[in-house]
Amino acid sequence: MKIVGRLSDAQNEMALRGCIVAVGTFDGVHIGHQALISRAVSLALKAGVSCVVFTFRNHPMSVLAPDRVPPSLSSPEERRCVVASLGVDFVIEEPFTKELALLPAEDFLSRLVETLDPRMVVVGENFSFGAGGRGTPEFLAAKGKEMGFHVEKMPLLSYAGKTVSSTRIRALLSEGDVRLAGELLGRPFSMAGVVVHGDERGRTLGFPTANLLPPKGEACPANGAYAVRVVLGSGEEKIGVANVGSNPTFDGNERRVETHLLDFSGDLYGQDITVRFVERLRAEKKFPSPEALVGQIRCDEQKAREIFA
Repeated sequence: MKIVGRLSDAQNEMALRGCIVAVGTFDGVHIGHQALISRAVSLALKAGVSCVVFTFRNHPMSVLAPDRVPPSLSSPEERRCVVASLGVDFVIEEPFTKELALLPAEDFLSRLVETLDPRMVVVGENFSFGAGGRGTPEFLAAKGKEMGFHVEKMPLLSYAGKTVSSTRIRALLSEGDVRLAGELLGRPFSMAGVVVHGDERGRTLGFPTANLLPPKGEACPANGAYAVRVVLGSGEEKIGVANVGSNPTFDGNERRVETHLLDFSGDLYGQDITVRFVERLRAEKKFPSPEALVGQIRCDEQKAREIFA
């Protein structure tokens, strides 16, 4: 899969012309997004042309309402990996700017058609683009008849009786329901980062932890303890228990993700790891003593082992 920085950069990519293009924000690339993109890939394979995903490098709300921009459900790297796994040939990551937000839908579409000359555009039924959100699927279909491309409008996907959406996944994470959030994402919700030094209380208590600071602007599960899988920089995977919170037993005030890897010994400081949240074990709690905390950690560890068994 090749990443194209912006639409204008694609003008020299002849392999893109006559493509099938899937258009959307694709925040998190959840199972609804995956179904839409997979449909575009299937159509492209059948037609013998390239499949292109057109999306935005930054969330549109970061420009339209910066104070209300939602936390991201995946890093750019994770989003690219998921999209690549679906068989896409090219991804165009257009920066969403104030100028683009004010661009009439007709002008934006003209740029898209001039550069890609698509055979078909695949969008979700709630998709909109252009100034004022005038570029609806119905608008696209009408313009497609004039400009020589077809439009396929994908219905929103439902799961467990409700529509799959990035908003729903964020709400689940805020409630600590990482299992259902992972089912909607099509993979466990994960956080990646560099292991930093903490207070080293876990080591003193006999449960050393690898500590991450929640990345700014990214979603984070509710405070509590979770059964997790941890991918080390070497690619090796371990199971563990992650505590999200500020460590109230010791009057902490900095929110961290502190992960105790089971059956592991070694120094991970400064290394990149990925924590994949599988299931919530309990809510965050302030314990009356370090001894009580140790007892609870042992219970959490046993629960995690049962889950992974």
